[in-house]
Amino acid sequence: MIRPELRVPLATAALFLGAAVLRLHDAWLAAPLSGFDGPFHAAYVGLLHWDGHWPLPDEGWSTHHPPAYYLLCALVWQALPDATSPGWVLFAMRLLNVASGLALGTAVWASARTLFPGRPSLPVYALALTLFLPMHVGPSVLLGNELPAAALSAAGLALLLRTLPQPGVRTACVAGLVLGLGLATKLSVGVTVVAAVAVLAARGVAQRQAGARTLLPALVLALAAFLVASPYFVRNVARYGAPVLTEVELSADAMRAQGYGQVRPWRDYLDPSPGAVLRPGRSGAARAVWPVTFSSVWFDVHGTLVDVHHPRAQQIARLLYALGALFTAAAALGAWLLARRRVESPVPLGVPALGLLSVLALAAYVAFSRAVATESVLKGTYLSSAVPAFAIFAAVGLDDLARRSRAARRAVAALLGVFVLSVGAILWHGWLAPPRINPADLYLRTYTDAPTERAFRYFVGREPRRPGGRAPAAFRAPPGYPPGP
Repeated sequence: MIRPELRVPLATAALFLGAAVLRLHDAWLAAPLSGFDGPFHAAYVGLLHWDGHWPLPDEGWSTHHPPAYYLLCALVWQALPDATSPGWVLFAMRLLNVASGLALGTAVWASARTLFPGRPSLPVYALALTLFLPMHVGPSVLLGNELPAAALSAAGLALLLRTLPQPGVRTACVAGLVLGLGLATKLSVGVTVVAAVAVLAARGVAQRQAGARTLLPALVLALAAFLVASPYFVRNVARYGAPVLTEVELSADAMRAQGYGQVRPWRDYLDPSPGAVLRPGRSGAARAVWPVTFSSVWFDVHGTLVDVHHPRAQQIARLLYALGALFTAAAALGAWLLARRRVESPVPLGVPALGLLSVLALAAYVAFSRAVATESVLKGTYLSSAVPAFAIFAAVGLDDLARRSRAARRAVAALLGVFVLSVGAILWHGWLAPPRINPADLYLRTYTDAPTERAFRYFVGREPRRPGGRAPAAFRAPPGYPPGP
């Protein structure tokens, strides 16, 4: 028998160990440049490494993103010996996202402990959901800026929660620097910056401080975040006259046939078509926004680590989808308990911060997905900034259920155990259906350019395959963004 005081530390250590083993295993075995937009992320890094050149937003498919993640990858590559093989270079860069996935779990675990110090099991529940949420396991082992951005966003939230009891300029500045680094990694972190500034401002007003001191921590956080990310915005303004060139505008020409640049009708958000559960993004039901997004979150459609059409994978996908429904219900229960103050936190405005972050992330996701009428954007990672809130809300609900009896506590532990083992099984690369082709080929059938082909040849070891041997339409900056001098 394990002593009661050791159960929580051992469970925490086991979750971290299991998550690390799963990620390291997949990072080593995943096909070169697989994952969402893998070749284009590699091309961005290649431009920095080979050419020493920070590309303009319209020079490639992914070059509109802020540069922090790609610069860090280039620095890792630069630090390796010249004789390092492409496989080891790729694995070394993938380790950044392995670390980011574990850091994301650490930040959510720390936030849960800060918010609910008297509930030792609650952070463990939040940690299990965060580390094994399928939409984060896949990107944790591939190239891409989504996981580092999510980890920095969650770290900024954790620092904000520690700042709220006694807001100060120094702690607000640290939180702002972390969130600014996240904003310099992916623009979606902007929702966390807005939420943090709003909550800190509200906290200052609630404290009834005198004069400018009321809003000073909020202003310092906003200024620190902007200064860290400002090179990206300043460069765009100098070159194009606007701070941001969006993916929608940049990709409208190359992706017009798939619906880029069109507006998604509102009815797509109300369609609960179950066809998207087993064939997300590949069936006529792909227009159903919520089922496709839910599928992406719960069995990692865009991680490309598993063939969802494989019969055994479909069975496990159904299980994960059902588990997702249960955890979503637990999150709704947790949010209701917090709203009714059945469960309270000693952190002033800590719970409203989670609620505001959830609303802003959901609004940003709806706005973006509505502006691009194609199923390829319906991936849960656009909601990554809200994952800490979801995991903590669900953990509150699960903890409330577990406290009702010993049998309920065992049932909650069993539910989380089934979830962790199921995710580990379906995302253990090649266990269900080893890929027969390199997924990177599929991306280059839509768009390619010289830097992407160079990165593909280096990491994959051959020329990319294109239909008819012809390159698709070139990437273009949209009207209204004339090139600078």
